[in-house]
Amino acid sequence: MKLTNLLASAILGLAMMLPITSAQATDWVEVETKNNVTVFKGSVEDSKLVAFKGETVFDEPMGRVLWVLLDNDHRTEGVGRLVNNHVVVQTNEFDYVIYQEFDLPALFASRDYVYRGQATRDEATGVVTLAMQSVEHAAAPATVGIRAELINSRYLLTPIDGGAKTKVEVEILTDPGGWMPVWLVNMIQADWPEETLNGIRGQFAKAHMGTRLAPGEAAAIAAAEAEALAAEEAAAAEAAAEAAAEPCPEGEECPETEDAAAEDAEAVKEE
Repeated sequence: MKLTNLLASAILGLAMMLPITSAQATDWVEVETKNNVTVFKGSVEDSKLVAFKGETVFDEPMGRVLWVLLDNDHRTEGVGRLVNNHVVVQTNEFDYVIYQEFDLPALFASRDYVYRGQATRDEATGVVTLAMQSVEHAAAPATVGIRAELINSRYLLTPIDGGAKTKVEVEILTDPGGWMPVWLVNMIQADWPEETLNGIRGQFAKAHMGTRLAPGEAAAIAAAEAEALAAEEAAAAEAAAEAAAEPCPEGEECPETEDAAAEDAEAVKEE
């Protein structure tokens, strides 16, 4: 394999599934649209690194997109040079710390990351944000070469077409650390948004695919079901009260009267 291809595989591998966005990235400029992904670049204050962003629409509901993003069991599939991926600690399915190791070509030391991922959902808009950032954790393995930094990242998932489709935005600005020319990192990462988003697209046909409720969605569904049940019970109680208040037809005893007569008869028997 040519050296340039090795370097491309290495840096794309470091970036795949490790998107870094930055609040520092400003003035997004559209670069191109390739394979249904629109790519942007943005300047970063006090840095020679360039931030990149990709946008696309998946013909899939958000639950299936979340399944791919949060599926640690199959994360190494299709991620170049990712040789080790495991959960360091998991608070819940939407809050976890991950360790990842990447095997780079001989000219470069291997890189690894320890980062925290947190997914949240905006109840008003339904937009889900998956934010990731490098952290230090006592349970994480020692670095195998150079500990790279995931500065500040996120995916934005927006339901569209009544939830049948999902708009996905993802941004990247990562520092591999050590000796790696900035121009080379920028050049390779320019392809990262398209590679990453279409890599996700390719997972939807896999046999292991499933679906996942968004953060807070299960609680919202449970609350809605409880509210609906309470409304049904209130309506039934109101209907019963209205029926009890209606006068009995002439010559007939009301059920309440019959019940009272039965109770009186039983009381007489006991006496």
